[in-house]
Amino acid sequence: MTQKVALVTGATRGIGRVVSLELARRGFRVVVTGRTLREGEGNAGSADKPEWVPGSIEATVAEIRSGGGEALGVRLDLLDRASIDAAIDTTTDTFGRLDVLFNNGIYQGPELMLPIADFSMQAAEHSFRGIVINQVYVSRRAIAVMKPQGHGRIIFISALAAVATPNGGFGFLYGAAKAAYNRIHEFIHFEHAKDGILAFLVEPQFTMTDTMQARWGKQADQIGAGLPARRPEETAETVAWLALHPDAARFSGMPMINAPDFFAANAIDPRAE
Repeated sequence: MTQKVALVTGATRGIGRVVSLELARRGFRVVVTGRTLREGEGNAGSADKPEWVPGSIEATVAEIRSGGGEALGVRLDLLDRASIDAAIDTTTDTFGRLDVLFNNGIYQGPELMLPIADFSMQAAEHSFRGIVINQVYVSRRAIAVMKPQGHGRIIFISALAAVATPNGGFGFLYGAAKAAYNRIHEFIHFEHAKDGILAFLVEPQFTMTDTMQARWGKQADQIGAGLPARRPEETAETVAWLALHPDAARFSGMPMINAPDFFAANAIDPRAE
C-alpha cells in the first residue's frame, strides 16, 4: 500500500508539531513546514523586541525520524507565496502526491492583538494575508494536486475568537481574520466534495503549548481566562481521525468541531476502524 502524504503548516511547535508526530505515527509521510529552520532561531516577537521560542523544522523532522517515521522539512512563510509554491512543489516532486493538508500555521505578528486605534495598516494587511488570503492560496494549490487523485482532505484549525463577542482577550485583527478563515472549509466542501475532497474546521479550545509556556512562563495558565487547559495531543488525535477514517466524510463542511471533546460528543470510539 502506498503511504499517504500530509503537509502540516506551522509544524515547528505547538499543535502543529504534535499533529505531525501523530500523523507520522499513523503511517503518513509528513512534510514539516514553518518559518524556523533551526533550533534557537524561533522569534515570536519582532526584530527589535525578540521573543525567542523553542521549536524548529529540523527538530520536528528529527523527532519523527527517531520514532521510525518519514519526514521532509521545507521552509514555508504564509506571507510569502513563493515559499508556499516551493513547499507544494517539493512535496509532489518528492512523493508524487498530497493526501492531507493541515492548515495550522497563521500569521502571528506583534500587533495582532492591539486595539483598532493602535495597530498599523501594514499589520492589518499582513494579518489578513497570512490568516485568510494565503490560506486560500495554499488550499487552492493543494486542491490542484488532490483533484486529479480523486481524493484529499484539508483540515483547518480555528479559534473561539472567530465567534466570540469582543472581551479584551483578543484583538480585531485576530478575531476578524479568523472569522473569515472559518468560511474557507465550507466553500471547499461545497465546491469540491464532488471531487472527493473533504474539508474540516477544528477548534482546539484553550490548549497549553510549549510556545505559551516559553513566552509567558507561570502566567501562561492565566491566558485561558479560567478555562481548563487542554493538551495538544487531544487535538492531534481528532485531526488524525479526520485525516484517515472513512466515516469522517459526514463531518466535512460542518461548523467548528470541538477537537478535545469530539469523540465523546459524537459517540465515536477512536480505536475502531
